[in-house]
Formats: sequence, structure tokens, C-alpha cells
Amino acid sequence: MLRLKGKPVTAARILRWLQWRVLDRLQPLNAYRGVYASFAEAERAAPKVKPLGYDAADSANWYRGKLNAVSLEDYPVLFWLRAALEDSRSIFEIGGHIGVAYYGFARLLSYPRDLVWTICDVPTIVAAGEALALERGRTNIRFVARPSSTEGADIVLACGALQYIDDPAVAGIIGAFRVRPKHVIVNTTPVYDGEAFITLQNIGSAYCPYRVFNRGEFVASLVRLGYSLVDTWQKERPFRVPGHRERSFDHYTGFYFRAD
Repeated sequence: MLRLKGKPVTAARILRWLQWRVLDRLQPLNAYRGVYASFAEAERAAPKVKPLGYDAADSANWYRGKLNAVSLEDYPVLFWLRAALEDSRSIFEIGGHIGVAYYGFARLLSYPRDLVWTICDVPTIVAAGEALALERGRTNIRFVARPSSTEGADIVLACGALQYIDDPAVAGIIGAFRVRPKHVIVNTTPVYDGEAFITLQNIGSAYCPYRVFNRGEFVASLVRLGYSLVDTWQKERPFRVPGHRERSFDHYTGFYFRAD
């Protein structure tokens, strides 16, 4: 019997694979489709030929080749993180995968000896990250699947992750902490001056609901918590949703907030 990725090849699986290939031709990798009011609505509209969400995307090994790399877009984060670490001993990273920033930034930053770096991600990534930390003998990196599993941190970091979070967003997560962070560093986030919305992204092996933020609302949500916007920067990256030209923009955005 023929097998595909270790599973028996059936007519239903062949049909699903063909549907997947056709859809990927119509909607290439990382392309977007539709405008929705909620994650749940986006999920209901997703084609049924792929799993939904990162936890089902078999993504644990996606970034292993980048664990010791630093990208051009990382340098604003490195600049502000270096300064923030002068009075900080803990980092809570939203969506840090298996430790891409933790391992990569260590090439250019000297972490405090007593630093604790906690990553919050989906359960499959948590398991892979814990295994990698054990393999590398790292004891100051921890993984949790829910923000409520920690009381807070001196620094909150989010690099290209907030768009995949349903609710609450970063202000809600910080607002629930017992220990309020001194520093909030956000990078590679889809922010524009139009109405906030949800779309659906094809990440290859799955579809993911994807949040686009209104700039004013995003900044105001953190200002209300007692933070000042210190710096903002942009990375050129066109964003388009077919049939919705008014939702288009050409840059993703980063922010550095500091507690007043």
C-alpha cells in the first residue's frame, strides 16, 4: 500500500491533497483571504482541507536553522532590549517559538546571569522548546502555554506574534499580570491607520486567523496602562487582502513602550 508521510494513501487523502494544491495556487504561501469580525468567524470561513492554527501546523522545526541568526529587522529590538536589560532580570516573550530570539540575541547581548526568559506559545511549540533547552543545557529559558501561568516580568517582548492571538491582546495580557512590566517591546506587527479587522492567512500547512491592528487603538491601549511610547519603527512589507483595497498597507511596525 502506498503511504504519504507515513499514512496510507486513500482516495479521500488524494482528493484533499489535490484541493490543497489548487488552493495554494489560488492563494500562495502567506497570502490572506477575507475580512472578519472575529477569530471564530475566520475559522468558520477557512477551507476545510487544512488544519487551523499554529498548534496544528507541525511548525516545531520551522526555525531551527535560524536559532543563531539575527535579521536586519531585529536590530531595533536589540537596541532597546540592551538598554532594558540594565534594570531587568526577567522577560516574558509572547510567541517566541522554540527560542529564536533567546538563542539568536545571545550572540550580540550579554544576558544577566540571573535572567529568566519565559516564552508563551502553543502546546506543541512548548514541548519542542523544552526539549531543545534540555538538549542545550539551558536552565534560564522556560515555556508556558498560557499567559496566566506567570505573574509577569520586567520586560514583555513580542516579535511577529500578536497578530495570531485571539483575546486578550498585549494590553490585556499585561493588565492581568501581578508584576507590571517596565518595558514593552513589539516588533513586526501589522498596524495601519484604518479599521482593525481579522483576516485568514495561509501559512502552508494550516490556515490561521490573523489580526490587523488600528495604530491609534493599539498605542492607546498601552498608554491607558501607564506606558509612554518611546520609539516606533517600520519594516517594508506590503499587506494586501484581495477585494479589500482599503485594508492595504506597505509596512509592518515595531514599538518600544516604557512604564511612566
